[in-house]
Amino acid sequence: MGWIPSRFMASGDVELAIIGISQDGGVPQAGCDCVNCESAILDPRQRLHPVSCAIRGSDGSLHLIEATRDLAEQLGIASRALGMGVTSVPDTISLTHAHLGHIDGIGQFGKESMGLRNLPLYASQSVTDVLYRREAVSPFMINVIEPGVAFSPSENCGFTFTMVPVPHRDEFSDTHAILVEGPRSNLLFLPDHDEWGQTLELHGCVEIKQWLASMGVDFALLDGTFWDKGELVGRDILEVPHPSISETLEMIGDREDGDPEVIFIHINHTNPVLDRESTQFKDVISRGWSIGMQGTSISL
Repeated sequence: MGWIPSRFMASGDVELAIIGISQDGGVPQAGCDCVNCESAILDPRQRLHPVSCAIRGSDGSLHLIEATRDLAEQLGIASRALGMGVTSVPDTISLTHAHLGHIDGIGQFGKESMGLRNLPLYASQSVTDVLYRREAVSPFMINVIEPGVAFSPSENCGFTFTMVPVPHRDEFSDTHAILVEGPRSNLLFLPDHDEWGQTLELHGCVEIKQWLASMGVDFALLDGTFWDKGELVGRDILEVPHPSISETLEMIGDREDGDPEVIFIHINHTNPVLDRESTQFKDVISRGWSIGMQGTSISL
């Protein structure tokens, strides 16, 4: 496995760290002996955490997007990437949806581990309903967020979040991307959606670059789960719909002047872009785009 960091790693008053780039199951994935998983089992340096980001506010506050099972390691990655020591306790949490890999670290904030109370948590009504049904809300001060309404997760953090609805297998809850608007740059965190046609139609657009431009996006962390539709062996890929990287590349073409930086995240353990010597990885890079790297920081 190999990585290329973003070209925008300078520190700033508001800075985002990518602290997980894999699909919900991580790498290695349980019970899998594929090349990527076997490498990660034998060499812990190759392990990848489920997708997540952390943002350091202008006031030094720390804000977590998603709560995965690898919370301890990811808080360490965030703290080191953002110059906040060895580890930190987040000041807020925001969730995009209720699929397992995005919320299965929620219990670690409770009495069995961190023992927190009144930690602000931001999510849609249907996501918070899932947490209530699981009796997982005791560590949190729950804030139900409406889509399309910008909010500051804390008073002096220096940036805002906006929940952006996207279609995605909504068996448990609805799903949102998160638009992060900083003092100088905007970033879209879009780890999961079903396919580009539905997402673009929902927002009245016909092209990916058009949609990103409508939100003033400078950096787009996009769903890169699979390389193509033939990737899953022995499973029906239609049961886990995601736009493939190859489809996204076909739609966005090569990077041109004025385009946002596109960074692919939420990468499945089967995806060949995890190998930087692969033709697929080189194809992404040759077009001017990137594959996410854990510990990369982006100044906003």
